[in-house]
Amino acid sequence: MGEKLQQGDRLPGLTLDLIDGGKLELPGDMSSRYLAVLFYRGVW
Repeated sequence: MGEKLQQGDRLPGLTLDLIDGGKLELPGDMSSRYLAVLFYRGVW
């Protein structure tokens, strides 16, 4: 398990699979300096 991010830490590289088959690469695809990422697991 990785370490928690602290205030001021940079977002580590992350690639997310989108439901339309595309990919979102962070932080490269960010359109702003600030970003909130919310993970919701739904019902498993």
